[in-house]
Amino acid sequence: MQSNPTTAPVLIELDAACRATHFDRAAAWFRNVQLVQASYRQLLEDTAAEIEEPHIKAYLLTMLDRARGHEQQAERLFSLIDREPSTTIRTTLGEIVGKSRELWADIIALGGGAKSPWQDLQQLYISNANSMSAFAVAEMLGLALGLPDVLDVTAAVVNEKRIDEVLLQECALEMCSISILYQDRF
Repeated sequence: MQSNPTTAPVLIELDAACRATHFDRAAAWFRNVQLVQASYRQLLEDTAAEIEEPHIKAYLLTMLDRARGHEQQAERLFSLIDREPSTTIRTTLGEIVGKSRELWADIIALGGGAKSPWQDLQQLYISNANSMSAFAVAEMLGLALGLPDVLDVTAAVVNEKRIDEVLLQECALEMCSISILYQDRF
């Protein structure tokens, strides 16, 4: 059996209707990015307000500035596929999720004997990882759709979130013994 090799790329399923469907599906994921980023930003706002230790507070406030920018970048993703970003409902839902993470952190701390706000830092670390993952999936969608502009948005956000991840982990680990062993706030 002889094959017919070609040197040109072969594009499959790329008629206008299929492309529109793919963009609609990407938009659904981008709404998820909005939600998890809003959740992270809300938890970060609340946690930064509770922290007294000046170095950690400064780190968190710097992260908060970036988080607000990341929310804008999440909205920008929609313009790259000619779709409208989610209304304030998605952001509001994200803020509610952020508040619920605080409650979950308090329940975990109660069982483990940690003093506030260490458990919020711990939840913030997890929330940042969720948001970073959501942006990374958006990046893969941009690659699959052949939209390099999506990568211009997502790659920078994911890189900043990786830096935040390391810093959040360090803060949480540095303060865990104070919170658990000494039952002290920081």
